[in-house]
Amino acid sequence: MRAILTYHSIDDSGSPISVPPAVFAEHVRWMAEGHVRVLPLGDLLARDPEDPADAIAITFDDGIRNFREAADALLAAHLPVTLFVVTGHVGGSNTWGGRTEHGIPTLPLLSWAELERLAADGVTIGAHTRTHPRLTTLSPGSIEEEMDGCVCELGSRLGVSVDHFAYPYGAANEEVAALAGRRFRAAVTVRFAPLAGGDAPMLMPRLDMYYLRQPGALSTWGTAGFRRKLWSVRFRRQVREVLS
Repeated sequence: MRAILTYHSIDDSGSPISVPPAVFAEHVRWMAEGHVRVLPLGDLLARDPEDPADAIAITFDDGIRNFREAADALLAAHLPVTLFVVTGHVGGSNTWGGRTEHGIPTLPLLSWAELERLAADGVTIGAHTRTHPRLTTLSPGSIEEEMDGCVCELGSRLGVSVDHFAYPYGAANEEVAALAGRRFRAAVTVRFAPLAGGDAPMLMPRLDMYYLRQPGALSTWGTAGFRRKLWSVRFRRQVREVLS
C-alpha cells in the first residue's frame, strides 16, 4: 500500500485538525522503525504504481507554528516531510479571510525566518495558496493569482522551487485542477484514500491522520483491520458530504 499522510496541527485540543503530541510521537517512532518506507513526496509519486512495496510520504498543511517541533522529531529520525505554506498568512494565524471556523482553534503560524530555517534543514516546501480560499468559488484569474502569488513569494523569500500544491479545504474541480496542472507536478486533495494506479496527478488522495489518531492505529498498517478502518472513514465522509 502506498499513501500520502497529512497532518495540520500537533496539539491536545481534540479539534478536527489536531493530532495529540503523544500520538504523533508514537507515529514518528513507528515510521522510524522501518515498518514502511518513508519517501519524499516527489519520490513517492514517481514510483511505479504497480510496485507492491509499502511506502508513504508525510505532509503538513498550513504552516502552524507547532510544526517546528514536529519537523525536529521527523528530521532527527531521518524522515522526509513536505510542508504546504499559505504565504499571505505567514507570521499570522489560521484565521483564513479574517474569520474563525467553528471547532477549529486559532493557532499561530510560522514566520518567514522559521520557514527559512526549516527549508535549510531539509523540509520540502509546497504551495497552499496565498490566502487559503475555497478555489472552486473563485474566477480563473483569482485562482491563478492565488497559485502564482504563493509560488512567487516562496521563491523570493525562501529561494525554493515549488513542485507540489495542496488545495485549501481540498476544494478542486476540473477547472481548478487544470490550472494547477500548468504550474505543478502534482497536487493533493483531502480525498481519504491510499494511492492507486489510476489517480490523476492533480487530484492525489491523502490519509488525514486525524482519523488515525487513536493510540496504536498506525501500527496496524496493511492489515485487514487497517483496510476496514480506511473503508469506514471513507464511507462516513462520503455520507457527510452527501448530507451537506
